[in-house]
Amino acid sequence: MTEQADLQARIAAIAGRINQRKYQQKTYAPQPPGPWTPYARTTHKNRTLVVNGGWTPAKADQTLATDVPPGSEGLISMRSTNQQLMTKDTYAREQKHKQDIKEQRRAVKRQKRNTEEQHRILRHIDASGVASREMAVEGIRFVLTADGSKLIRVPGRQKYTSKEIDLLNGADSSIASKETPKRAKVAGVEFYRTKHGNLIRASALTGAARPIKKTPQCEHFTKNGTCPYGPCCRFTHDPHKVAICKDFQKHGACPRGDNCDLSHEMTYHRVPACAFFVRGNCTNSACRYPHIHVSPAAPVCRPFATLGFCAKGPECDKRHVIECPDYANHGVCANRESGKCQLPHPDRASILRKAAERQAKMAAEEDLSSDEDEDDQGVVDDVDSDIEDAVMGNDSHELTQQQDFVAFST
Repeated sequence: MTEQADLQARIAAIAGRINQRKYQQKTYAPQPPGPWTPYARTTHKNRTLVVNGGWTPAKADQTLATDVPPGSEGLISMRSTNQQLMTKDTYAREQKHKQDIKEQRRAVKRQKRNTEEQHRILRHIDASGVASREMAVEGIRFVLTADGSKLIRVPGRQKYTSKEIDLLNGADSSIASKETPKRAKVAGVEFYRTKHGNLIRASALTGAARPIKKTPQCEHFTKNGTCPYGPCCRFTHDPHKVAICKDFQKHGACPRGDNCDLSHEMTYHRVPACAFFVRGNCTNSACRYPHIHVSPAAPVCRPFATLGFCAKGPECDKRHVIECPDYANHGVCANRESGKCQLPHPDRASILRKAAERQAKMAAEEDLSSDEDEDDQGVVDDVDSDIEDAVMGNDSHELTQQQDFVAFST
């Protein structure tokens, strides 16, 4: 009985190996050669290293390579030129290292610019011929410091030679009360005003005092109150600079309330002026529209018409209306025929009259030019006919051309 069981076990083992061999032959199929291309094939990213040289089929309970490994809650996937997986501490350290490198490069460029502008302003003051190192900026006298980084305003009046007065552009104490300009350029070098009324070179400013370049407002966020790019957007998302809510503007209330992405403030930044007030007959004491005088001949404000918000507000000298600025200001809109411009294009009698006057003036100039051409052509024809008459006068058949009787004396 034992020998029979041993024989069955050996038979089962041999059958198992035969079935495994058959399974391997069916599963493995060599890839047929592809068509010839002049370029090399792309390398497969999911490459594996086989250690034992044999092939074993994957088990059903094995996890895939794309599964998140256990204990990976502290890992961060970063995608730049290649995909990387690192811990939060490593990511923060790498970002800080990159930021330090960028700051060092900025510092080197800033130092180079500072040196170049310093030499430029010193050469300018040496070439001016003023021994006191003074110069005039918009009629105000300043003294340049030794390192050329600052222009100190000179109060009072001093004695100068005639040459120095000419070089100082006639600056005197009569403009002592004049305010120092916020920005000024001397020999191509930019200066900014300080709190004490002096001027300091822009490249000599420290990081805290250096003027920050303002990033423009996101147009999509200003118009709709949302931006699909979110924090990745390279423009500014200011929630106080968005267009007016149409429901609130029309009905005075919005069903979304505080959850509305648009503004509920009826200011001149985002709503037009009261049309009745502009005409001089607004009798509504509770009028929700701003009462601001706007010239009817003023052009249409483009930011207000296209975005629904104007940063200048009451200081804007243009009309805040929802109209196509190109058509209202110039009478022509290139995007109107193609349907790209969705703004209204109303026709106004004053604009049409001005356009008709321009067309009539252009037509008159064309008629005048055509008349001059005709006159010039007539003069040329007359000259040509005179030449022909002169040539015919020398012809031997002159008598046959005459219609009068010619008498001969004997």
